[in-house]
Amino acid sequence: MIAYYEQTLDTLEQSEVEQWIEADPANKKIYEDTILVWKHSKLSPKYQLLNKEKAWENLQTQINATPADATPKRRIVKLNWWKWTTVAASVAAIVILFQFLNKAKKPEQFVAHEVQQKISLKDNSLITLYAHSALTVASDFNKKSRTVVLKGNAHFDITRNPDKPFIIHNQEMDIEVLGTSFTIQQDLNTVFVHSGKVKATLKNKSVVATAHQKIIIDQKTNSLRVDHFSDMIVGILKTQTIKVKDIRVDSLVHLLENLYNIEVALSPNLDSKKITSTYFIGTETPEQIMENIALILNAKWSKNNNQYFISK
Repeated sequence: MIAYYEQTLDTLEQSEVEQWIEADPANKKIYEDTILVWKHSKLSPKYQLLNKEKAWENLQTQINATPADATPKRRIVKLNWWKWTTVAASVAAIVILFQFLNKAKKPEQFVAHEVQQKISLKDNSLITLYAHSALTVASDFNKKSRTVVLKGNAHFDITRNPDKPFIIHNQEMDIEVLGTSFTIQQDLNTVFVHSGKVKATLKNKSVVATAHQKIIIDQKTNSLRVDHFSDMIVGILKTQTIKVKDIRVDSLVHLLENLYNIEVALSPNLDSKKITSTYFIGTETPEQIMENIALILNAKWSKNNNQYFISK
């Protein structure tokens, strides 16, 4: 950062630093604090590498190279001792400040491995992070803004704050709310809204959904659309599990269509057949579920784009 400030970097290095500064206001603050300390440290340009050990090494070299005259030697050593002590102290202060700033600015990360993890944020928002998912919370969260990054699936119950919208960066889609509850299923490219309003943006185009509506990334058009979802979906999202017992095949198919945003066609002779099974939406794909259904019914299945066919 100091080399960038003093314009001693090559073009590539300069570009990398500029990208880092512009990526996050927190990075810009670190850069400005660093340069402020650098200016006030009054270090000689000869020691821009901030190497305390090098400073002591140079001190020892100068002591050994001093002329044999005792009086001048004592005077020179004394002056240089204080000179190098000042340099070393300044370097140590900068290193400590860097460590403090880096620690203070480090984002907070949460990871759910095999089981769900419940998280309470500084604004009292509650998040259930589902298995194999991760959440990164900005270091300045709830100060000037409320921003997080989600990888995977999670349920959000956001505390209302009109002055600080809650923003979620989620793969290609950005989500903004003031205070509401919703579930993000990244593997389904869908946001299920349980209460309030949710605004989603993809490629600078936004849509708004309310309770019992879902926002879907349409894979064909790579755009957002809004649709409704049934009450049965709520329990499935909460447990991340589809558990059915003696359910008609046509009812199960309707449920899967509503959850996975797909189309399923059945042979007429399969509609009234019944199935008992369990599926895990966070780890099992629609293809795996279709294969299981076909196996239970002793039938065949196929796929064409977003359409599935089960026949016997």
